[in-house]
Amino acid sequence: MAMQMPEVKKTIAAAVAGFMPAILSSTAAVATEGTNEWFGVDDGRLLAVLFFVPLSVLTIWLGQYGDASEEDDFFGEIDYTGN
Repeated sequence: MAMQMPEVKKTIAAAVAGFMPAILSSTAAVATEGTNEWFGVDDGRLLAVLFFVPLSVLTIWLGQYGDASEEDDFFGEIDYTGN
């Protein structure tokens, strides 16, 4: 069944509403702060460290806990009996 015209407009408006904040907030990431470089960093080595250290920590963490089940209770059962 084809979508009606108001539904198409709503869909397009919803897509634009979700897309525009991402575009507008990402421009803050490339703000140069007077150095003409991304994030105000004028040394490429520092910029590499800023990106690769968190990425490597994330890779290590996902390697260890990436397949953890969300159904398991992290802390175990709570004993309400007081024993």
